[in-house]
Amino acid sequence: MNKYWPNNWKKSLPNFLGEDFFASFENMDIEGSSTNTSINMNMYESGHELLCIFTLPGLKLEDVDIYVYEKTLEVSGTMHIDYNGFRLLHQEIYQGPVKRTVELPFAVRDDKVEAFFKGGNLFIHLFRLIRPEQSKNKVVVQNLDKTS
Repeated sequence: MNKYWPNNWKKSLPNFLGEDFFASFENMDIEGSSTNTSINMNMYESGHELLCIFTLPGLKLEDVDIYVYEKTLEVSGTMHIDYNGFRLLHQEIYQGPVKRTVELPFAVRDDKVEAFFKGGNLFIHLFRLIRPEQSKNKVVVQNLDKTS
C-alpha cells in the first residue's frame, strides 16, 4: 500500500459515506433462494374489468385472505406442500406465509369481487368503481381579520 492510504482502510470503508454501505446487501434475496415470500402475479384489463392471476402452489383456501379497497388489492395466505409418508430432503419451493399488495390501475368495487382457485392459480375478477357525478360544494371562508 502507498504511505498516504491509511492502514485501517477496511475498518473505515463500511462507514465511508456516513452509513453502513454493506448493510443494504444483507437482506437481499439471492436468485434461486427459497426465502421469497412474495406472490407472482399477472394482471389483465378488459374495459371496466380487471383479472388478477396469482401463482400459489400448495395454497389451502382456508388460509387465504383477500382484501380490496379503492385501488389496492391484498392477498395473503400460507402455502403448504406436504406428502404424507415422505420426508422432505431438499426444498426449493417456498412454503409458509406469503403476502402481496398490488396497486391497481383504477379504483374497484369492493362489493363485487369474484375469486376462484384452479390448478395452483388464484383468479380474482374485479370491476371498476364508477362514481356518480358529484356536485361541487362551495366553501365559505371566514374573515378572521374583522373584529366584532
